[in-house]
Amino acid sequence: MINKHELLDEIEIIKKNIEDVLAELEIMKSTVDQSVMLRVIKHGGGYQYFQRRKGSETNGEYIRKKDINKAITLAQIEYDEKLLGTLLELKNALEECIVKGIANPFETALEQIHPGKRELVQPHYISDEIYLKNWREQEYEKLRFRESFPEYYTRSGIRVRSKSEVLIADMLDELSIPFLYEKPLQLKKKTVYPDFTLLNIKERKEIYWEHFGMMDDREYRDNALMKIREYETNGFYQFDSVIWTFESSRKPVNTRNIRNMIKSLRRILGY
Repeated sequence: MINKHELLDEIEIIKKNIEDVLAELEIMKSTVDQSVMLRVIKHGGGYQYFQRRKGSETNGEYIRKKDINKAITLAQIEYDEKLLGTLLELKNALEECIVKGIANPFETALEQIHPGKRELVQPHYISDEIYLKNWREQEYEKLRFRESFPEYYTRSGIRVRSKSEVLIADMLDELSIPFLYEKPLQLKKKTVYPDFTLLNIKERKEIYWEHFGMMDDREYRDNALMKIREYETNGFYQFDSVIWTFESSRKPVNTRNIRNMIKSLRRILGY
């Protein structure tokens, strides 16, 4: 189903098209007499073009082949004016949809049957809100922390394994991007526990975020690269279903870059 973000994106595209058409019209109208319009008649296997005064002339003045650019400009102006009208109508209709909302046929049909029958029905579609609520409330077995492991907590009280993970988790919360921490992911040969599991609500597809924070440690780095290979072997690739971020003691995580990345990610995921 179309969501509000998709409607807003479409409206912005239409607004840009309207601006482009208006700019083109302004240039073209400055080159012709705006009191004339193009008249076309069928002639043999082609057409003949005339320019005639609006509301007065019947036939108009014949446009010779050497002056065909005049006919092209008049035709383009007429097309652009009609296009401008339809673009404005579409923009207004989409803006009205955002204000009034769009009726969801799946939810409407469900509301039209008895509550007792609803409990027996398997809906063909559930809203993004319900889907997201069910996704966030799912139960899973998390990795345990060793007794001596340092305690790092996010603002929402989730225990994580590093200060950088605290930063990432808090930024995700701040920008209202839901996540699951260390939710198990079954690969072909083993189970891995991605640091953060995100949900692309538009596609209803999970995205996994692994932050590798000790890349100057050789053993850690080798294990990280091996883990990346395992993801790729199982069909999980960067820019598609996995996000990799890295840091070392000399090059710590850049919070500005991470924040900007998450802002971009927010729109991609549909929030």
